[in-house]
Amino acid sequence: MSDRRALVTGATGFVGTALVRRLAADGWTVDALVRRDDHQLPEGVTARRIPGEIDALMSLVAELAPSHCFHLATAFRGVHTPTDIAPMIEANLGFGTALAEAVVRVPDARFVNTGTVWQHYDAAPYSPVSLYAATKQAFADLLTFYAEVEGLAVHTLELTDTYGPDDPRAKLIPFLLQAGADGTPLQMTDGTQLIDLVHVDDAVGALLATAAAPPGPTFGARGDGAITLRELVDRFQSATGLTLDVEWGARASRPREMLRPWMTADPPPGWSPSVRLDDGLRALVS
Repeated sequence: MSDRRALVTGATGFVGTALVRRLAADGWTVDALVRRDDHQLPEGVTARRIPGEIDALMSLVAELAPSHCFHLATAFRGVHTPTDIAPMIEANLGFGTALAEAVVRVPDARFVNTGTVWQHYDAAPYSPVSLYAATKQAFADLLTFYAEVEGLAVHTLELTDTYGPDDPRAKLIPFLLQAGADGTPLQMTDGTQLIDLVHVDDAVGALLATAAAPPGPTFGARGDGAITLRELVDRFQSATGLTLDVEWGARASRPREMLRPWMTADPPPGWSPSVRLDDGLRALVS
């Protein structure tokens, strides 16, 4: 087994792409588990199609023998519909459990899992904002079995919302950038909910620091701190020079908006965010 061989799920996503690019640049051997092999991956990253059967997945993982498995693949729904349930359960619980079953059989392999601050509504140790957050907690509970009973070295990092350049997701910052560029009016909630943005480069750094730490504790990665959506919009306009036409209160809030600073775990050893929010926003238009 290579000392630094990474098996990465979610490598075609926003954070996952940044992670595999960084791993390859740092000299790791990087294999990306993908559902389709027609995605363009960064140089130095090898695509490995996810087998349809668990026995084939276990054989593939045994053959690759990673030193670290970074599990970023997820099915995200801010507010779910009934038809979302089956794919969310399969992606967030079924696939992850099969992967843990495979990785635990690789001697000395480490399993790096990603959670979300959405597991901590109203600053509770556990209170899910959404069904998505509940599935993330359920998978963390499954990993407790693999850690305590099967001896898997589990490392968990809970992330706040991420942002950065070339973000293809239907997320807040790309939405603001598009609205600022074309002058589209924005119908928003009352803007009192809190948001804490961590730059994608800092998220990658936090994942690597988590992977290097002793297994067991759950770590957290956050940015400058939680601010209201109204303050974020003001800082976005100041940093980017874009003007937003916002109609506050035109949209209803989600059932469980984050209105209090949430509990977050300690940062991984040696890590702190290096990209300040205003600097990161300014760089998006430079």
